[in-house]
Amino acid sequence: MPKIFEIKPIFIEGYMPENMEEGIIYISWRFKLAIHLCACGCKQKTVTPIQENTDWKLTENDGKVTLRPSIGNFKGESPYHAYYFITDNRVEWL
Repeated sequence: MPKIFEIKPIFIEGYMPENMEEGIIYISWRFKLAIHLCACGCKQKTVTPIQENTDWKLTENDGKVTLRPSIGNFKGESPYHAYYFITDNRVEWL
C-alpha cells in the first residue's frame, strides 16, 4: 500500500460522500467533520470532528488545509497503524 504525501481538500454540503477517493479530504462545515481515507493506503475511513469542543482544529488558507493535532489510526493495532499530520495539504508522517 503506497503512502500518500499530499491531500486535496473538497468542501461538501452533506455528511459523508458515498464514493470516497484516496488523497482527498472531504470537509463538511455544516456537520463539522473532516473525512478522508487513511493516508497509508489501507482505505480505512478516517472521520475527524472539527467542532469547537474537540481537540482537532481545521484551518484553511488559500485553498490549503491544516488539521491539528495529529491523525492516529489504530485499525486494531498498537502502536498506531498510521500516524501523521496534515499541513497545507501535505501529509507529514511521524
